[in-house]
Amino acid sequence: MTTRTLFGTIILIVAFSAQGFSQSFRPTIRLQFAQRLNALLDSIETPHLRVNIQQPDKSNMKFRIDVTNPNGRRAVITIRKKDDVYMSENIPGPVYASVLDFSQMEDGDYQVVVIGGKEKVCTNISIHTETQVNRQAVLH
Repeated sequence: MTTRTLFGTIILIVAFSAQGFSQSFRPTIRLQFAQRLNALLDSIETPHLRVNIQQPDKSNMKFRIDVTNPNGRRAVITIRKKDDVYMSENIPGPVYASVLDFSQMEDGDYQVVVIGGKEKVCTNISIHTETQVNRQAVLH
């Protein structure tokens, strides 16, 4: 057997052994890496813009909006219907709470948009008037 053939055989044996070794340990290494990466990301997670809109009383058209802007970046709340803007207001601080009265708004689909820094939160509100017909006939 020549040196070249012997050297090739040794490399082939080492390559197959290394391949088997890496295949048997690769899932464990990936899992450990993923766990460490998730722990790191959890520790450096930044607080995000949070928006909560509720209708406390279903019998009227008033909605309570709460905005938490923990980074304190400039934030704006806008109410629009398609391309029409009905309200636009700067949010003055890290916490904002208000009541939005939709009782004078016409029927349609509205979008409440809160933009703070690079974050944007959109909530849709649909207003549809339902009329009930109650016909009666009385014979006298």
